[in-house]
Amino acid sequence: MHCGADTVGAAVNQKQLSASMASAEKVPLSDVDAIAKAESIQEACRQRDFVALVTLATSTGGLLTDELRRQASQHRPSQSTQISTGGDRYPVTRTRIKYNLMLIVPLYTTLKSDESEQSLGQKKAELFELIVSALRSYPILSYFQSYHDVVQVLLLVLGKHQAMPAVPRISLLRLRDYMLPTITPATKHFELVSAVVMAADPELANHIAQAENIFALSATHSLFAHDIYDYGDIARLYDFLLAHEPIMSIYLFAAVTISRRSELLEMPADQSDILTFVISKLPQTFNIDARIQDAVTLFRHHPPQRLPGFIWWRLSRYSVLKTSRCIKQPQSLEEAEILCRKQIQQLHSHELMRKRALVLYRYRKPAASMTAVILVGIFSIWLRKTGHDRILWSMISTATTFFSTLR
Repeated sequence: MHCGADTVGAAVNQKQLSASMASAEKVPLSDVDAIAKAESIQEACRQRDFVALVTLATSTGGLLTDELRRQASQHRPSQSTQISTGGDRYPVTRTRIKYNLMLIVPLYTTLKSDESEQSLGQKKAELFELIVSALRSYPILSYFQSYHDVVQVLLLVLGKHQAMPAVPRISLLRLRDYMLPTITPATKHFELVSAVVMAADPELANHIAQAENIFALSATHSLFAHDIYDYGDIARLYDFLLAHEPIMSIYLFAAVTISRRSELLEMPADQSDILTFVISKLPQTFNIDARIQDAVTLFRHHPPQRLPGFIWWRLSRYSVLKTSRCIKQPQSLEEAEILCRKQIQQLHSHELMRKRALVLYRYRKPAASMTAVILVGIFSIWLRKTGHDRILWSMISTATTFFSTLR
């Protein structure tokens, strides 16, 4: 079994997935349970017990506090490697980054209501520095609009010092498919969401089949940070997502979609625009712990290799969903960068083949005529060189004489 599945096996309970997954209830931790769990987290950190940390991050409440999250992050398996230095230049998207950071000031206020105006300004400057530093170090990565949503969660939870090495790692080992020159690899992620829903609930999948697959864009490429505004909720959600392989965000979105089964089935199937909009917006009341358990159960019952439509096998072998599956033995940043370059080369090759196929299709009639002329010419040369042209002309002459006599 794949090591990614091993960590899921250690975390998931054995309850069966319900038909709609909407009946799961959140069970808050009591003070006694919270204290006991905090002690378990600290013990797992001391013992460097990664499997135990995965289980604790997946269970109700996650890692509980930012202090415990910072402790756990220091004990995650990682390759000791020096961050690349791609140069001193700012990325060409510097203005775009600054514009997007202007938009997140209200989000900071929502996430941490106790932050002062001065503190928020400092956090925004630190966020800008984290983003630019990562893109300077790895210019092969392309900035995307919700990238700052992910980075700000790391900054708020870990602080600038611990977030500095964490940002390149999450970029190369989790977000890489979204940071390529084109969105083509990301569209495969959206198809995976539909495949998971089809495997678990064919009736619902057929009902929403007319909706555009991009309904998962906002949530999946920002790891839900763009759509969840409560700081405690998004921090708890990241406990889970970062403890599992990257594809778990796909299963989580599928679990959320299935949990809304009754609501979606009441909507007309032919109104694809409305369906796409509704599915793309997470429900206001988002029971994170229940959906996490549903996502883990979905993963166990419908692993990526067995999803319908062979979607997993049609995914690039360089996709981050395939190359970052083993959380217990992660790749180094150098290895991830090499895979990123190979994936970009593959994209360029596929794009070149697509353009050539389009040109051939556009000029298919002239090309067919030219091919026929060339074949006739080659055949004529062959006849002359072999002497068969005399036999051919003799046959033509005989046939002409015969038909002339019939007249």
